[in-house]
Amino acid sequence: LQMGKVSEALESADSACENDPSYVKAHWRRGQACNAIGNTADALASFEKALSLEPANKTLKREVEAAKVKKEQEEKLLAAAKEAKEAEAETEVAEPPKAAGPARKDAVKPASSAKPTSSTKTSNNAVKVEGDTDLFTTSDHVRGYKIRSDGKKTSYFDREISEETKQLIGDIAPKRIDPNNPTEDNAPKPLPVTEGTSAWNKAGTWEERDVTSWAKETLEAALLTSDYVLPEGSPSPGARATVSKVAKLDGHASYATVRGKKRYIYEFAFTLDWVLTLGDDHTKTCHGKVTFPDVDGTVELGDGYDIVDYHVDGSSPAGTGPLLERFVRDGGLRESIHNKIDDWVRLLRATY
Repeated sequence: LQMGKVSEALESADSACENDPSYVKAHWRRGQACNAIGNTADALASFEKALSLEPANKTLKREVEAAKVKKEQEEKLLAAAKEAKEAEAETEVAEPPKAAGPARKDAVKPASSAKPTSSTKTSNNAVKVEGDTDLFTTSDHVRGYKIRSDGKKTSYFDREISEETKQLIGDIAPKRIDPNNPTEDNAPKPLPVTEGTSAWNKAGTWEERDVTSWAKETLEAALLTSDYVLPEGSPSPGARATVSKVAKLDGHASYATVRGKKRYIYEFAFTLDWVLTLGDDHTKTCHGKVTFPDVDGTVELGDGYDIVDYHVDGSSPAGTGPLLERFVRDGGLRESIHNKIDDWVRLLRATY
């Protein structure tokens, strides 16, 4: 969607909603895609569905409110247009067109009875005064002619430049440049380039730079520092949960400068291997995987990130399921990973 492929984004969101109706992000994406194509009603329905699945999500609440306001404005505009059309139709019915009356026989006089004049008729029915070729015919004003200051007739769109304007413009005649003898006036000069622009885009309307390589390297390093130590009073105080490996990391990152303001565009999905070490002797361990499918700029810092495919390895000690759900899947290590991602986003914005 951030790359402008709205139709593909909508198809992907529809497919994701069909495969997993409880997937909050899919309904959110579908709402954004519907907004992009101007379908406010479907966008609102998708945002409301996503909010019903995750009522505490602040970003979804803002999306629903914005969609409601937009829909209300569109309905008002449609109502106003309908009223204007009905009023126009009533006016046309109230004032029927007047019927043309019968032609008068005496409206046209025979050519033989016309008095002689100093003008003659031309083949195109335009009247032209004899002996003056620079004056207008009766149809010239329709064709768009005008008289210049020198008395010549020309097109209406011809622009006559005054002497004062000519002095301001100066000598604009083409001049030959000798490459073997450059002077200070004709020597090539580098174009001034300000920060966030290039020589071909000095206005800075859109400058984008790809930083995917840097982003993947720094994001992976940040994720590997995620860890959580279970506190006193927990079922296993002192146990430590960490990310042991970034098994998969896909996505892209870039930043764009738009009229002096920077926008950060990133979207990643990754799978992490995690390990939880139990007991004082650190001999018992639990292993598993978890996937974060959508880490992108649509998520506000502090709101957290969705997970899918949470998996616990079969070699993990029996009876540790509730402990892992509490301190790995739902909190503890997961919160540490959220914080590392937010720190990486701040690093991206500070670096570029």
